[in-house]
Amino acid sequence: MRDSTEESGADRPGREQRRTRIVGWFGLGLTLIGAVLFALVPPAEADNRAYAAAADCPAGTRSDSCRAAVEVTVADKDTSSSGKSIKYLLYLHEPGTPKDAERKVRLPDESPVYDAVRRGDRITAVYWKDEIRQVRFGDVTQDVKLSPAQDGRLPGAFAVALVPIGLGLLWLWWWQRYRPVPKGAPRPWQPVVGLVAGIFAAVPGFLITLLAVDHVGSGLKFSAGCVVAAVPPAVLLCWWAGRRSRQVAAGVVPQPPDGRRVLPWVVVHGDVPYSKPGFSYLVVGDGPLAATTDPAGRVALAPLPASLTVLRVREPVVGDPPYDLGGRGEYTVVVECRDGDETVLVFVAQKSAPRALGALLAASGTPVSDYRPSV
Repeated sequence: MRDSTEESGADRPGREQRRTRIVGWFGLGLTLIGAVLFALVPPAEADNRAYAAAADCPAGTRSDSCRAAVEVTVADKDTSSSGKSIKYLLYLHEPGTPKDAERKVRLPDESPVYDAVRRGDRITAVYWKDEIRQVRFGDVTQDVKLSPAQDGRLPGAFAVALVPIGLGLLWLWWWQRYRPVPKGAPRPWQPVVGLVAGIFAAVPGFLITLLAVDHVGSGLKFSAGCVVAAVPPAVLLCWWAGRRSRQVAAGVVPQPPDGRRVLPWVVVHGDVPYSKPGFSYLVVGDGPLAATTDPAGRVALAPLPASLTVLRVREPVVGDPPYDLGGRGEYTVVVECRDGDETVLVFVAQKSAPRALGALLAASGTPVSDYRPSV
């Protein structure tokens, strides 16, 4: 009976085409959303531009169209920390307002104004539309740190995160659509370079633009540099991962059974009765080999016949059936076997591969010493 988790030869190409289309549409969607967010940056920065271009209000006057310099008193100053981030806060009281009507402003760092002022000092606060934008103490001036939601940093941060990942997915779609790899060939590393580089650029670009700079322009310049800097390590990482996958498969040394064990992360695929969905454990060293769903190896056993012969150990290749080793964060090797006229593939996590290979060889009567790797 055919394993219900395997796809027929006719179904598999259709599924691959659907996956390719999903990757393409998802990449296009992320890229377009990022482009829209980039378009929102200039409107979000309009208030900052108006503030920079505004004239000073006449002494003693306040207006939303000019910058008003008002003398205030430092009621208190404080620091608060969240992880590695430290907030430097000033509590300011404007004459003529209730005593409890203090305005809290955050400064980018502890100097020069924060370090110089003391409680009770008189300083100048520059207001713009009823919001303190700058503080002055003597000849020293310091801009107030605004929330990213008050300017273009918020849409800019999400834009620099979405666009590189979207472009990386489009790169992956292009390879899958126009550079198909023949069945049985090793999985190429080039298609995922764009996605890896996009992630490498998106993460620091998002964090720096949102949290570590005071102006969106600085964040966008940093993000542009991240895109350029992310490509070489992405290429090296993907190339190394592909090479490492082959080395892992070639380096599997069979280990003879040394007592009963239940090996995790072993999945059998083939048009044979012992290939069953959900059977991801292999019982070795206690009678016939058996696939099972039971981590203890006591129930739901599907015995593997002695006629199962090992042909070779290899890396996963294009055209292999889908498999699930439980989300293991390690390499997968494939023990390619023959049972009569049927090809049987045993997908094994790297950690379990030596014992699984040794048990398969022993079960078929092949001495471990006679095994020669062939990848």
